Amino acid sequence: MDTDTSTKLSTIDSAVLTPLVRQSLNRVAAEIIAWKYDRLHGASFNSEIYRFSGNARDEGEVLPWSLILKIIRSPDEKDDPTSLRYWKREALAYESGLLSQLPGLISAPRCFGIVEQSGLEIWLWLEEIVDEATGSWSLDQYGSAARHLGRFNGAYLENQPLLAQPWLAKGRLRAWTGDAAPEIPQNVLAHPLVSRVYPADIYQWMLRVWSDHDAWINRIEGQPQTLSHLDAFRRNLFARRDAQGSWQTVLIDWAFVGSAALGEEMAPLVAASLNFLDVDRAQANALDQVVFEGYVEGLREAGWHGDPRAVRLTYAASSILKYCIGVSGIAFMIADAGKHSLLEEAFGHPLEELVEAWANTNRFLQHLAEEIRPL
Repeated sequence: MDTDTSTKLSTIDSAVLTPLVRQSLNRVAAEIIAWKYDRLHGASFNSEIYRFSGNARDEGEVLPWSLILKIIRSPDEKDDPTSLRYWKREALAYESGLLSQLPGLISAPRCFGIVEQSGLEIWLWLEEIVDEATGSWSLDQYGSAARHLGRFNGAYLENQPLLAQPWLAKGRLRAWTGDAAPEIPQNVLAHPLVSRVYPADIYQWMLRVWSDHDAWINRIEGQPQTLSHLDAFRRNLFARRDAQGSWQTVLIDWAFVGSAALGEEMAPLVAASLNFLDVDRAQANALDQVVFEGYVEGLREAGWHGDPRAVRLTYAASSILKYCIGVSGIAFMIADAGKHSLLEEAFGHPLEELVEAWANTNRFLQHLAEEIRPL
């Protein structure tokens, strides 16, 4: 926490918190008794997350409450809506009302306040979401979330005017992949940990994929586009029951919300969940199957009648481009001992475990490429 942020947080008092807490509790006369805050891990490189919690009293009843404060800053001191990392995107998505009226069994945390600070900084006061699925998610839970995402994506296929909003992300896959080939110098490839993630056959395969990447992206961008979260991996997903007792999927972190082809939404749900070790690497193929089947089922429920092979191709190609080609720069961090603690903190596991998982994901993606070759 820098000094400026610490100073701003110190100005938060009961006058600031009371209207937010009242919204959270749906109690118009609640009065705060006590409160505290803690910084949470898991924020992106240009944001910080804090949890405010305490008790309030209303009509003699003591009520616990909690709020999430997400502080978002511009990563490059620019205010460009076309940027992949446009810093205002999530705030504008809330401000527009989009995230309060999501269809089906997809929802976003409620937003109780949006405060633009001096400079390029916004504070979002959000509902705290608690995952109601006990323990690690089962494959069935991933399939349920995929079905909800399919219904969500399918619901916006006919709403092209919405996708024209200037603040929505567009061309994210092309921007993420970048313009430079995944060239890793031999001295980096020779590092014992790097060589496990990128053995010779995987690295040569990546270079072959790169030679075709423009054609892959052109094909994906030529497919019908729809509204997508675009970062829907396990750590951004929460399962909870709705009023009828059905599972609902709550998505946090809408910083990349924008347009994408059907199938792109599945890429992080499978590959990123594997890379963060949220799913056992031995279950990669089973995860792939249950997610794809659930997603297509959700599309059908939303009224889509297209060809699942086109969705499969988009999912596989975008997974390979984003989570193999697009993250190859991590080889330089693996080779730099000074960056190991950063990787372990970001992913929440020892580097040895991460290396094993990433190697497995690359191998899984290579097999996925072989599968879609006939398509």
